[in-house]
Amino acid sequence: MPKFSFTKLVDIDRDVFFAISTDYEKFTKILPEYFLELKIVEKNGNKTIIFETLRFLGKTVNVTTEHVVEKPDRHIVKMLDGQAKGTVFDETYEKVGEQTKVTIEVDFVLSGGLKILGMFAKSKIESSMKTVLDEFANYAKDHSK
Repeated sequence: MPKFSFTKLVDIDRDVFFAISTDYEKFTKILPEYFLELKIVEKNGNKTIIFETLRFLGKTVNVTTEHVVEKPDRHIVKMLDGQAKGTVFDETYEKVGEQTKVTIEVDFVLSGGLKILGMFAKSKIESSMKTVLDEFANYAKDHSK
């Protein structure tokens, strides 16, 4: 199980960035190269179950995810099925002056063909996730004005 975390300082207000990063229905417009389809299956309070078709590491996968939003600064995503079932992304958003410090802690659970890759995939997964966060931050900066 690869575990890792990374942090990025984003030049955007925390509340604005948090609102954009938890507006799931817009993900296919924000990052269409990664989020091919999103369908909200169930919404109950601060929990949302979403069926997603994603492109990640050159592969297209269908997965059901649970998103828990703890306003104003935490977003937890758990993979409910697929080869990464049990994987958890724990995102925190911290105000740093006019900026936001985003920290993402990832606990990857790999099965099937992905399990064989194990730790060898860790650096590739981490690098890809950083790229997605960079692109998301750029979108947020351009659309928060």
